[in-house]
Amino acid sequence: MCQIHSCMKPNLSHALILGLLAAALSGCTTTHRSAKVAEGRVVLDIAPIQVDVQVDTTRTLLGVAKSTVILGVFKREERVHAVYPAMDFGRGPGRSEKTAAVAKALQGTDFDVLVNPKFIVQERRGLFVTTTTCQVAGFGGKFEFQ
Repeated sequence: MCQIHSCMKPNLSHALILGLLAAALSGCTTTHRSAKVAEGRVVLDIAPIQVDVQVDTTRTLLGVAKSTVILGVFKREERVHAVYPAMDFGRGPGRSEKTAAVAKALQGTDFDVLVNPKFIVQERRGLFVTTTTCQVAGFGGKFEFQ
């Protein structure tokens, strides 16, 4: 009778196995959609945007951005970046620092774009730390939409 009673008594290992099995079978999936796919034929007619850029050549805008990479894994960099879809900032070191330097040059001004930017990128490599500094100079430009 003792043996039957001990077999019917649930023990901790059975509860753990059942708990893990229940957790494995009850997975969760989340899907976010930012746009719906159009069905059928879609025709977009987008007119080009007419814009002039008024460039102020009386003063030069300057910006400096810096990033630090520790142990090749941990990166500390600027949080604000300029986005220019048509401008190629090149490959390799200094790409994100260039966009951050442009954003800093435009920060606090009424200008929309940095015209004719000139970059100086300096990378210092240490045993455990790599520091990349980017300086940019250029003229401020303001968009005038027609």
